[in-house]
Amino acid sequence: MLRKLESNRRSFLAGLGGLAVATQIPGPVRFARAADGDRAYCPPPSAWTDLAKAMQGPVLRPEDPFFADVSRPNNLRYNIPPQGIARCEKAEDVLACIQWVKKHNKPFAVRSGGHNYAGFSSTPGLLIDMSLMKAVVPVGDDGKVRIDGGMSNALVYKALERLGRTITHGRCDAVGAAGFLLGGGIGFNMRRFGVGSDLLTATDLITADGELHSANDTHDRDLFWACRGGAGGNFGINTAFTLQTYPVDTVTVFNLTWNSGDLTKVLYGLLTQLASAPDEFGSKISITMPSLAQRCAGKGVTLSVLGQLHKCDKTLESIFGKWWETASEKNLEENTSYWKGQDFLGESTYPYYYQEKSSYMMANRITEAAIGELMEQTRRIPGTAMPVAFKFFQVGGAINQMKPTETAYVHRGFDWLFTVEMNWWQPTDPPEQVQANLQWQQNFYNLANQQTGAVGAYQNFSDPSLGDWPIAYYGENYPRLQKVKKQVDPKSFFTFAQAIQPA
Repeated sequence: MLRKLESNRRSFLAGLGGLAVATQIPGPVRFARAADGDRAYCPPPSAWTDLAKAMQGPVLRPEDPFFADVSRPNNLRYNIPPQGIARCEKAEDVLACIQWVKKHNKPFAVRSGGHNYAGFSSTPGLLIDMSLMKAVVPVGDDGKVRIDGGMSNALVYKALERLGRTITHGRCDAVGAAGFLLGGGIGFNMRRFGVGSDLLTATDLITADGELHSANDTHDRDLFWACRGGAGGNFGINTAFTLQTYPVDTVTVFNLTWNSGDLTKVLYGLLTQLASAPDEFGSKISITMPSLAQRCAGKGVTLSVLGQLHKCDKTLESIFGKWWETASEKNLEENTSYWKGQDFLGESTYPYYYQEKSSYMMANRITEAAIGELMEQTRRIPGTAMPVAFKFFQVGGAINQMKPTETAYVHRGFDWLFTVEMNWWQPTDPPEQVQANLQWQQNFYNLANQQTGAVGAYQNFSDPSLGDWPIAYYGENYPRLQKVKKQVDPKSFFTFAQAIQPA
């Protein structure tokens, strides 16, 4: 089901702003484009005036107040100032941007939250900012909601709290809901409901030819399939999503910490013990290594488990078994209201420099010896001005009840999503120090995969250093995704360093 949009011409509106999912990357620089040609071409000032007249939302230029705040991404590694920011308020604004980019052959990126790990929402050209598109509307009486494509997680949560509903969602309220949903979407509810994209029942998106597709299981089925895990920026600009929600109930939320004892035995025990937890249980295990300054102050490696438990026939004590009593610290809120519990679990992020690498593990492939080798490597990290961690997000449950080919999100059948991060700050950490730590991260990642048989990579944790990313992100689903790409974007109008290529 599709229709051609008409571009409305409106007078320029001055505006201030927030942030926003994505369409490209720097470093090595390869920018999203409208067509081949001279990407350094700067259109005349009248071109920006024309774009402003064609939009209902404002168009910002570098001289405008707060331009830098609106353009700044969460990963400062990719803080590339655009030449202009188009702040879309409706689907017609998105179309106007697409037409303008084609006419002037400008690089561009699309953003809803600005948290893309590899900078795919940064550009030296036109930044198409979706963050002013932020309506939430209940659909029918079966618990579905329709959200605009520029929503931040915080606004989605606020609306759902008022409705007494929830979905699978993350912890960071500044992340764009579009990027979260299109690449899968992980959170403490995923073992109960599936990943975020499993809850999608429909999405609207504008493709390179200016068509608005209303994709669902009935219309544009292949495109809908691709949007459920195919990652943002590949097939068009998503302007709305329809999601199945669920009623909230009370939860127990917790944060357990181990800062002494044999952490190898604790980590191995938790990875094997928690894998058999009920689907109502969600957790994330973090092993945090101190910053250089913290090391000097005597701080060592710590292990923590953060998560929640919905009402079921199990208690936290029975789920953790003997490890419950060994924890150095226990912080929990029992049987609290759902959204109050999310305040306990939530996190606020600020812009800094980082890279994350990920893979998927099965608990029965993890050995104590493998965990011992990983813990040994924590002593060899060069270190930066910031703490870093390797983590295990607990998957399984409802995620594994779907076949790998049922949606574009292929990562089914696993128990843990493993990640290792590297964080740093400039100019505190000199380039040679950063490179030494990135090399440690790569070595640690390789070791973890070799020792545990971990495979794949999570497409929402986009990794610019990943080699065979098509297979890592999409596995057996990549050829079908290529066919969908050829159908809706045969000339790769939407492209970036890790963009799906037409078949």
